[in-house]
Amino acid sequence: IVDSFLSDMGSRMESVYDIFSTVRTSLDQSRESLFVRLKASEIINRNLDLKIIMDDLLNLLLKEFKLDIAIVQLINRDGTFSVTSYEGANRRPINENHWYMESAPYCDMACFDKKPHFSNDVRIAADSLALERTLAEGIVSTVHIPIFREGQPAVGIMSLFSKSIAGLFTKEFISLLTSLAGQLAQAITIAREMEARDQERDQKELALLENARVVRDMEIAQQIQISFLPESVPELFGLEIAGRCMSAAHVGGDYYDFFRRNEQALDMLIADVSGHSVGAALIMAEVRTLLRAQFNSAHTASAILNTLNNQLYDDLTRAELFITMFYAKYNSTTGRLNYSNAGHNHPMIHRLGEVSCIELDTEGLIIGVKPSVVFEERSIELVRGDVLLFYTDGLTEAFNKEGDMFGIDRVCRHLGYVSYLPAKDIIDSFYNEIFEFTGSRTLQDDVSIVVLKIL
Repeated sequence: IVDSFLSDMGSRMESVYDIFSTVRTSLDQSRESLFVRLKASEIINRNLDLKIIMDDLLNLLLKEFKLDIAIVQLINRDGTFSVTSYEGANRRPINENHWYMESAPYCDMACFDKKPHFSNDVRIAADSLALERTLAEGIVSTVHIPIFREGQPAVGIMSLFSKSIAGLFTKEFISLLTSLAGQLAQAITIAREMEARDQERDQKELALLENARVVRDMEIAQQIQISFLPESVPELFGLEIAGRCMSAAHVGGDYYDFFRRNEQALDMLIADVSGHSVGAALIMAEVRTLLRAQFNSAHTASAILNTLNNQLYDDLTRAELFITMFYAKYNSTTGRLNYSNAGHNHPMIHRLGEVSCIELDTEGLIIGVKPSVVFEERSIELVRGDVLLFYTDGLTEAFNKEGDMFGIDRVCRHLGYVSYLPAKDIIDSFYNEIFEFTGSRTLQDDVSIVVLKIL
């Protein structure tokens, strides 16, 4: 009876010991799990550098669980994987021949269904998957944990490998790793959001800097362009002159100028270079230089346009620009105006006692379209009381809110109404008329106006 009692008590004591041993093991695992979670939280929260976070987290897992290799891959926009962190033994660049690439089916499945995929005995898994290089590397167990936030697609895969412990990846261990992967997903999301904000801020700053640079360039080009226009009008007996250019943008393509050849002779022109850019301003500078080299010559108005076309054709073709221009030569002694036109708006003459206007029309192609062009030249005798109006197409092609165009007839009519005014006031009245017609003080296109009054 005593032996039986002692035997029974021994069995009971062994059972109690097993229970206490199990509880102790469970408590040890809980402590270890809690320690790893705390350390992982510390790693994730103490640094904003995603690469450092991943490297430190993997090294923590390698150290605490006696793992051999740990790898994190993040998913690119095109769905491919990129190795972002690689810690452990025998590290070498991962390429298509690396043993790790044999784990691609596990990674694809983990990414697709957002569930851990593991093998606690790679030798058994090798019966259905090609894992020869993995076995040769000495890997005996592996797990692939999807990195994702609840309700969102996976952003990557965390892969862990052991060379010594089969059956390592228990349900509890995988649960811990899944929790850590979720924390890592949160860190990745935050890091990417911060990166996106930084990129957006940088792009805005670059855009502001670029805009400021462009505005400054435009202001410089505008100053250059303004410097091309006459500072004052020439004085010629029996003639009153005024001119004004108003650009729709910082830099316009309009240009007018006067060249006094002697006490009785005056050359004048109005031109429009296509576009509203620095390139248009540079072409205008070239035009001005070429004209100033010619105005003292005995060349006719048509010959000057022909020379300009020949000299500017190559530059205009490369710049994909063109120029319209009206060029005239006036002699106050004879009252004769000789003129030629390269596709520009026809100037108008309002003559005392007449309702309609005289349009100065000649045949001539736009400068820069063909290498050789013949420009027609005509002449007209101006008499006292004549008011001659040069303008660019921004005047006639201004539209009101109803879509009506200012037009040539309205220009002629208004010229008749204000022909008694001084030349400068006539110009001012046209700008006011445009503003009233369009309902805006912002021009839709450059508008340049030159007025000559025969006294």
